[in-house]
Amino acid sequence: MGARAIRAVFLDAGNTLFVERRSRAAVYASVLRKFGCRAGEVQALASMTAQAASLPQSLDGCFRYSLAWFRMFNERVCADLGVAAERRDAAHLELTRRFEDPKTYRVFGEVREVLDELLNRGLVVGVVSNWSERLPALCQGLGLADKVSFIVTSADVRSEKPERAIFERALFRAGVPAEDTLHVGDHLHRDVRGALNAGLRAALLDRKGGPGSSVDGIPVLSDLRGVLGLCAVPNHALRA
Repeated sequence: MGARAIRAVFLDAGNTLFVERRSRAAVYASVLRKFGCRAGEVQALASMTAQAASLPQSLDGCFRYSLAWFRMFNERVCADLGVAAERRDAAHLELTRRFEDPKTYRVFGEVREVLDELLNRGLVVGVVSNWSERLPALCQGLGLADKVSFIVTSADVRSEKPERAIFERALFRAGVPAEDTLHVGDHLHRDVRGALNAGLRAALLDRKGGPGSSVDGIPVLSDLRGVLGLCAVPNHALRA
């Protein structure tokens, strides 16, 4: 039996398709200064890390990274960084507005060209991301939504990478078997191991690394142009 071709490509969003122009912690520090916070980027990052670690995946029925979950997360960060109680709701709304604004991000240079080529080849292209339910609107604002077949977010499906369920939902949307699908992202555990555990093929994106390397037999890409070459490789070459 001949090697099966890749028929679908799933891509992570943040740090894969686009990235914040400034670090997330720097954005938090900048926004919260308007509300009486004197913390800098380092203190903001420490608080954000601590609050994210302390919050469960689902809190009061609100799944992680949903807008409702972020309201509770931002409330705790604001309290920790000294924002007065009566100003925290306004601070949350401003943080939400900032991170929903396409101007906060930049799309990596090769992304649009690669997405166009994948679609031109007849592949199904999906975005699979641990993100809020507003990701489709953000991708529309960044000029990416029309270049993919669908977008699946953890907030919508109440499952996050590396869990199997979010990949299964994406496979359902794609209508393509797992063994014919390649997932690419920048996180070894969430993206690569999660995809492999769900039966997909996988590649790791490391924009600071060099092309042609591998981790435990998994291809490592320095940018998304490497996906085009992998889609011409038999599936068995992408297995762990």
